[in-house]
Amino acid sequence: MAAYFDDREQRSPDEREKDLFARLPEFLAASIRDVPGLARWLEGIDPATLTSRSALASLPVLRKAELMEKQARNPPFGDFVNPAHLQGSRVFMSPGPIWEPQGLEKDSGHSARAMFAVGIRPGDVMHNAFSYHMTPGGFIIDEGARALGCTVFAAGTGNTDMQVEAAAALKPGVYGGTPDFLKVMLDRAAETGKDISSFRLGLVSGAHFSRPCARNTFRAESGFINAMPPPNSA
Repeated sequence: MAAYFDDREQRSPDEREKDLFARLPEFLAASIRDVPGLARWLEGIDPATLTSRSALASLPVLRKAELMEKQARNPPFGDFVNPAHLQGSRVFMSPGPIWEPQGLEKDSGHSARAMFAVGIRPGDVMHNAFSYHMTPGGFIIDEGARALGCTVFAAGTGNTDMQVEAAAALKPGVYGGTPDFLKVMLDRAAETGKDISSFRLGLVSGAHFSRPCARNTFRAESGFINAMPPPNSA
């Protein structure tokens, strides 16, 4: 079994930083050229100078509230999206609201790496209870799991009894969704006598997750060996 998701995880911090700053100027120059809102936001900044942490720290931070204002004035994206990247893609409305397009590349949310860190491996079956409706969560997890080589049950949200039935039948080893709904499923399974003890790993987000308390509960009720949030999750 591979110990790392890919060779990049074995790089030293210096190698990683050198690679990132070697690619950043060209990436940002292309983005400024193709995205008018970003060009206005970074007006007067030369991307070629962004080759260090200190230079990167000099950039103005575009905060969520500011992006919301710009999108409200110039809906839906506030000129912060390259129109060419909308072709063949999906559009989401995240809480705020924030309008955002889905990336075009495979596993655009880069969640496969986080799943590998949890212990999920190719061939695992994932019960994906993140929403596929309006917001990007369901698709981010779905794409990452399939890119990793997993089989995904696109459960979405709600319909607790049907979800418990599905988990009892498919016997997925992996849960993706909010920790709150995982507890709802476990409780409902206990009430109805359904066996969903196949769950062993989880990637959770979208709600508060107190690791020691929640992990102990999940271990006691379902035998979970690892349930953790992806990077930068709630």
